[in-house]
Amino acid sequence: MNDNLVFLAKQGNEEALETIFFHFKKSILKNSKNLFIKGGDLDDLLQEGYIGLLKAIKYYDREKNVCFEHFANLCIKRQILTAIKISNSNKNQRLNGAIVKDEEINLEEFTKYTASSLDFYTPEQIVLGKELIKLLKEYLNNTLTLLEKQVMRYLCKQYTYTEIAFALGEQPKKVDNAIQRVKKKITTFLKKY
Repeated sequence: MNDNLVFLAKQGNEEALETIFFHFKKSILKNSKNLFIKGGDLDDLLQEGYIGLLKAIKYYDREKNVCFEHFANLCIKRQILTAIKISNSNKNQRLNGAIVKDEEINLEEFTKYTASSLDFYTPEQIVLGKELIKLLKEYLNNTLTLLEKQVMRYLCKQYTYTEIAFALGEQPKKVDNAIQRVKKKITTFLKKY
């Protein structure tokens, strides 16, 4: 695999990205073929493989003297295995097992719980919400450490803690602890208001 092709894909070149996807199609299929994801099928595993490939493109650094081919295969395998591990954990067991049959849906019950989310906010609520956000920003700016601020920026961009650790060059455990501290500080603030 040509490093220039990876560089072009990283810059958003769709042809380069398509070429890389085509090149790794067999590898992704091979890594997914004999595995099982709870509540999913082969297509879900293939999708995870492509997500792993996208991460490989995003994080590949040719200066580290690592062949992209090996790096990409490692990222693909890890993404697939992580997805399987998460799906097989009991963390989301209730959510995964919540299947509602069509005949059981009661429209009145449904609207009772969703009606409030369909209402529009009053001008007063909008102003109060903006004020709360402003106060929260000030509070976090004054109470978060430098690491916690960096971690929060990545969290807002929906990075996982392992991706944040990689981006910041920190240990995943240190980043995870920083995330927990940020959550605790936000919760403390919101309880006051």
